[in-house]
Amino acid sequence: MKISVFGINDFPFGKKALPDERLKKITEWYKAQKMTQVQVEFVTEKDLKISDAIVCLDEKKLDLVILDMEIVEGKLERQPVAEEVGLLKRCQELLEKETPLVSGTFSEEEKKWLSNNNFVTVKPIIFISRAELEDLPSLVKKAYYEGGRICFLTGGVKEARAWEIKKNATAVEAAHTIHSDLARGFIRAEVMAYDDLFKVGNVNQAKTQGCLRQEGKDYIVCDGDVIEFKSGV
Repeated sequence: MKISVFGINDFPFGKKALPDERLKKITEWYKAQKMTQVQVEFVTEKDLKISDAIVCLDEKKLDLVILDMEIVEGKLERQPVAEEVGLLKRCQELLEKETPLVSGTFSEEEKKWLSNNNFVTVKPIIFISRAELEDLPSLVKKAYYEGGRICFLTGGVKEARAWEIKKNATAVEAAHTIHSDLARGFIRAEVMAYDDLFKVGNVNQAKTQGCLRQEGKDYIVCDGDVIEFKSGV
């Protein structure tokens, strides 16, 4: 996940590991030789347009909104087609109230058009105070989840790993995150909720006590699901 940091020049940019106590437990239970955390990459505001989400200081909100106001005004000056005028006017109304576009009501097609036309406040925005900068691990976690991501977990002797996926991703999309072949030959996902596994405290016992579920490709993955995929490829 790539997160652009707006208005904070002294931010410690770069890749940061996503804190996840659940992954440490999975590593212990599976006696895994290796633990791999999700990495969140924080980039400068120069990469606003290609980022997945934005972290912005509360006091810099207006500066961020102005970027999109300038785009709206520029497009309206060029006299676009009627459909675009209507959309741009709706955007203008929101932005004039200092409201980011992500808070507006747009169709999926409209959101795609806005993203393709360099509007930045259509992305998830995580507003923070300066005090929150002092606790980087908490900030990484907040930015990740409020930015629209969750994690699913996998375990084995060789590796315990947390995987980044978008919120509301399906089981087959999660499988594709690991490898395209898993998705292509998807048979089923064997799923245990982390909380259920934690209560039992043992992977094998959890499976025998009914914590293991068989899910199809359209299953919506929940944060913290421990998954093993079965594939015919």
